[in-house]
Order: sequence, then structure tokens, then C-alpha cells
Amino acid sequence: MLSFALFAFVSSITPGPNNALLMASGVKFGIKRTLPHLLGINLGFGLMFLGVGSILPLLPKGAMEILQWVAIGLLIYIAIKIAAAPTTFHDEKVDDKPWGFFRAAAFQWINPKGLMMAFAGATSYGLDTVTGAIVFTAVNTVCATWIFAGAWMRSFLVDNPLRTRILYIILALIMVASIVL
Repeated sequence: MLSFALFAFVSSITPGPNNALLMASGVKFGIKRTLPHLLGINLGFGLMFLGVGSILPLLPKGAMEILQWVAIGLLIYIAIKIAAAPTTFHDEKVDDKPWGFFRAAAFQWINPKGLMMAFAGATSYGLDTVTGAIVFTAVNTVCATWIFAGAWMRSFLVDNPLRTRILYIILALIMVASIVL
């Protein structure tokens, strides 16, 4: 159980699509407005872990390949949206809002790093799927670190669109790199 918890911690805290999105949201919207996103990730990942542990091994190989390409395309699209996001911090824009609970939860099903984490965790540690999902969901709260980092950086970025653009591009590149790794 300890080795699984350590795996869950390391894979949750390291850069990837969820953490890049949380940091960008922390920069743009602050901690409070990003919390539904974090909760969606945590509960969505737990449900996805349950699904991976019980459903994905039954799918034919062709279905997995199709899902992989769809996920890659969506992640590239999201990375482009992050890189090109406005560098202003006007929260009053109606069309500019953080990801909510359901969107973040649904995103787990196309997140290649998350799927890899769930597949590796569900097949490598000998834990039952429910226990693994509960442990991972609890440990995954460390992703909040990325929100706090983004919120802390906000004051450094708020009056400097160039710094903000550079950060957004770096976060987008991290997301694209997570596809390759």
C-alpha cells in the first residue's frame, strides 16, 4: 500500500495536463474560483481509475488506439488554447471562466497521463480497484499545489503580458510533452 501511495503522489504532483491547467487557472482566476476544477479532477480521476481497472482491459486494441488519437488531438487543441489565452486578468468577461467540476471530471477520460497513471496503478500494485481509486483520489489532492503556485505568480504576471504569454506557452508545451512521454 505504501509503494502505491508513493506512486500516486509522484505521478500526481509532477507536471502534466491537469497540473498545467490548474496552474493556468490559478494564475487567471485565483484559488477560490479554481477549486471546482480541482474537485472535478480528484473525483473524476477516482471514477476513471475504477473504469480503467474494470473496463479498459476488456476493450479491443483497435478501440484503445482510436481513443489514444482522439485524446492526443484534444490535448493539442487545449494546449493551443492555453498558449493563445488572453494575457489580461479581467475576470468580469462572461466568456472567460475557469473550468468547472464536470468539465474537469470528464477531462480525465482523455488525459493520457491520467490514463497511464490509472492503468499502471490498477495493474501493477495488486490492490483492488476500489481501494486504489480511493487512495489515488485522496493523494491526488496534492495537485492543489499547482493552483497555489499559479495564484502566487499572478502578482508577478498581472502587469506584464509578455511574462504571462511565456508562462502560458511553457504550460502548453508541458501539456504537449506529456503526450510524448
